[in-house]
This record gives sequence, structure tokens and C-alpha cells, in this order.
Amino acid sequence: MDLQNLYTKMTNDSIITNEYQIIVGNEKLGGYATHDLSHINRVISYCEKIAKLLKLNDRDIAGIKIAALLHDIGNAQGGKGGHAERSYEWSKNYLKEVDDETREKILYAIRDHSGDGNDIYGKILAFADKIDICDKRILPEGLQIFGNRQYAHILSTDFNIKENKLTVEFKTDGQININEMKQYYFTEKVFQSIKSLADFLTLDYEIIFT
Repeated sequence: MDLQNLYTKMTNDSIITNEYQIIVGNEKLGGYATHDLSHINRVISYCEKIAKLLKLNDRDIAGIKIAALLHDIGNAQGGKGGHAERSYEWSKNYLKEVDDETREKILYAIRDHSGDGNDIYGKILAFADKIDICDKRILPEGLQIFGNRQYAHILSTDFNIKENKLTVEFKTDGQININEMKQYYFTEKVFQSIKSLADFLTLDYEIIFT
């Protein structure tokens, strides 16, 4: 099966988009950050960029994008807690036509994205998901949470690999309190995902706030 064609088909599949609409509805009732299709599309974009920087083949790039598309779909039923496992189970049923080896890579990346991942699919997805901390994701309740509220000052994220170094740049509005942000538990996860990917690729890394 051509994975790029499958990915394109999936982006227009109402079964998937309807699940994300349920997530949008649920998050209107409470939550700190969005897990909607705008988040998903940014994660897909980050996955594609890092995969191309690493010169992965087209099939692997498409596989990682499929994992990114499905990684938060488990939020539709049961909310954020345990959503990675539910996304894994949902995707396992959906991806029955994909060959076993590629399917396993996609599924384990989805299951492990809340951590650091164990292979290149998982490392890339975990990295791309975690670095999407920005103003566009913060829900009203999240603005009341110490540390989390500082993500509202991050306008965009960019990264590059050059001279054996992974550099991640968070562009801010200049009003961010970085010390407060660093005390928040999720910031440690963000930094760990960057380090984990860099270590996996035997690269140095740098995190910049501008």
C-alpha cells in the first residue's frame, strides 16, 4: 500500500475528523491545552520537517505523518488521561490494511508519544508533539495554571539541524517568564523530548527563547 496515498485519504476521512470534532466539544468544557486538528496539523508539519532534515525515505515520512494524524484521537473518548493507549487501540483497528512492520512502527509511536518513543518514528512524534507549546493551544483554564500560562507567550516554534547540532527556537512575545515556565512539569517533558531525540541521533542540542 502506498502510504502517502493512504495519508492523503485519511486527512479527508470524516471518521477521523469527526473524532477530532468531539475533542473540540469536550475541551470547551475544560482543559489546559487543545488537542484539535490545528495542533495535529502543526505536529504533522514538524514531523515532516524533521524527517526530511534526516533524509528519511518517502514511505517513512508518510508513516510518521500517519502516526501524527492519529496520535491524539483517543482524547475523544475519555479525555486526556490514558489517551495515548486509547489512540493506539483506535488506530490498531483503523490501520488493518497497512503491512505489519510499518503498522507496528506507527502504532508504537502513537502509544509512546506521551513519553520519548523507542525508535525513529516514536522519537520524532514525541519531539514534534511536545514542542508544540504555543499561544494557539492554551485554553482559558490553562491561563490560570502556574507555568502553563507562560506558553501563551510563545508565538511559534522552529528548529534545524546544522553542524551536528539540533537547535530548537521558541519565538515569544518578549513577555514570557522563563523561570516560571521551567518550574512547570510539562516543560521538563518538552526539554526531555528534545534531548532524547538529539541523543538518539548522536547530536548536540540547544534550546533558545527569542
